[in-house]
Amino acid sequence: MDSTVTYLISIGTLPKPFLWADPSPVVHQGADVTLRCQGRPGSDRFQLWVDGHLREEKNDSWSWADFVLRSVNDWRDARSYRCRSGQGPLWSKYSDPLALVVVTGPLPKPTLWTHADLVGTSRTNITLWCSRPRLSSLKEVTFTLWKSGTQAPLQQQPTEDLWTDFSLSSVSPEDTGSYRCAYRTVSGRESELSDALELVVPGSLPKPSLSALPGLVVEPGQHMTLQCRQPLRSALWRATFTLLKVGSLQPLQSQSPAGTSADFPLLSMRAQNVGNYTCVYYSRMAPYQVSEPSDALEIWVTDELPKPSLSASPGQEVVSGANVTLFCSGPSWATRFVLYKKGVERILHSMEAHEDRGQFLLSHVTPRHSGNYSCSYQLGTNKNLWKQPSDALELLVRDSSNNLIIILSCVSFLLLLCLLLFAFLCHGSISTAVFVVLVFLGGPASLIILRHPEKKAHVPMAEEPQEVTYTQLNIRMLKKKKTDPKKTPTEATLYASLY
Repeated sequence: MDSTVTYLISIGTLPKPFLWADPSPVVHQGADVTLRCQGRPGSDRFQLWVDGHLREEKNDSWSWADFVLRSVNDWRDARSYRCRSGQGPLWSKYSDPLALVVVTGPLPKPTLWTHADLVGTSRTNITLWCSRPRLSSLKEVTFTLWKSGTQAPLQQQPTEDLWTDFSLSSVSPEDTGSYRCAYRTVSGRESELSDALELVVPGSLPKPSLSALPGLVVEPGQHMTLQCRQPLRSALWRATFTLLKVGSLQPLQSQSPAGTSADFPLLSMRAQNVGNYTCVYYSRMAPYQVSEPSDALEIWVTDELPKPSLSASPGQEVVSGANVTLFCSGPSWATRFVLYKKGVERILHSMEAHEDRGQFLLSHVTPRHSGNYSCSYQLGTNKNLWKQPSDALELLVRDSSNNLIIILSCVSFLLLLCLLLFAFLCHGSISTAVFVVLVFLGGPASLIILRHPEKKAHVPMAEEPQEVTYTQLNIRMLKKKKTDPKKTPTEATLYASLY
């Protein structure tokens, strides 16, 4: 009596699990299909039943189990399936039945595509297009949109056209997943499923981390692995990870590993692999939680690396004795910078990177520091791999002694001019009318003396001299032996009268 009571308590006391087919319950003959039994948290035993008979049993501590049917056959596998889950001595009720349809002799598969960015933003509208090949025997067909993890089709559209559109309005994180489409004729003949189209709508889960192995920079043809890892505070188990590339309309790869990280291989790296990558993780089951994208990770191939740039402060032209700082800028993962000078075989300076650049100080420069400089940076931890040098930067150091000579020459000229003016003023008589004109208008000065030769009496200012002698001292004539009068500019003249 007691054993009978125990047996009755052990059966049907747990909530029934959920059974679904991936990619779809409509399977083409010879293809593989996965039946997933999703139990309550803590479930560790699962059974798959076919037409009332136990087909397979699994132990799994991840609250669900996958039953893979390989190379399905219409007469062997096109049946009704149920599952149940167990926890300790208890078993759940049976799931709702799942009818597996095996299609023989399928029509050619359609193509599912979209113009939108498949890494979408919440509350935006996305349109998916499904197109079929042109077949003369087909008139009207019905297109069907499927989402992985659902038993029933999302949308159906009958049409005589070669394509149709499926609108997803105001998408949310629960719309994240793999989408496929198919079409069938009026007689019921089905096509193959299209290739999967992965849609990702980021949500509120904490963002994962993305790292590169063996490093962010590899040589052409070398393999690289990008690892996406959930944060420690994330409680989502057996998540699906998706790798994204910035600027690409479609996710690159998706995985559903058993652990908390996924490895995405990038084989035989080439120039087209260079770029910024991110990743997300999400649950394919309710409540359809999706993470924020990881921080972008920039990867490079050595023959596509950015060239460094070299700049000078305070400038490329300085005077002797000044301090000049040369800045070499490179990518964020550069570890060391070096400075070269044309004509010098050895490296002038080498330093560790600081804030994506190197700073090289040239103290108390002299004309011998003039020349063409360039710089380069080291790639990660590879001490033998350096990026090609930057474009040359020409540094010009002027000798400060030349400036002193120019200043002294100007001072001497002004002193000489003052002495000449003083001599002319002292040579004439007080009663003699002397007029002096001094010109300084942006160029060499002209000294002009106007003197009345005969009259010694005072000449009133209102009267105009009847006879005047002009004398002009043109400083420009002191520098040139010959001057072309046609090319000599006309200079303004300021007249002053002295008594």
